[in-house]
Amino acid sequence: FRRPEAPSLTQVPGWLGPMVQLQSFDTFLEEADKLYVSAPAYTRYSMKYRHCDGRLVLKVTNDVITLTYSTDQASDLRRMDRLNAIFFARMSGADPADAESELQQEQPKSRSGRSKKR
Repeated sequence: FRRPEAPSLTQVPGWLGPMVQLQSFDTFLEEADKLYVSAPAYTRYSMKYRHCDGRLVLKVTNDVITLTYSTDQASDLRRMDRLNAIFFARMSGADPADAESELQQEQPKSRSGRSKKR
């Protein structure tokens, strides 16, 4: 069994190259979405968190282009939820705009628990 060839993305406008480390999360989000739309059958998304370093690495690839984003900021974890929502929506055939609006509507749960006893 021979795997079909991945589509050639060298002719795609705005092609970034084979391995790209992006510094801005918004740029990473846009480019990852474009990459998925251009080759949905070949695109994979992975995340790796190293607790000892406190570093999160997000990677999107289609075996031709690899986009990576690395951060050590806790605030970027919330943004990662946005990326997950977009990819889950795209992979399930739903509209990503609906997934983003649903994510924005979610309110953080208030802590209702025991108060400190003195």
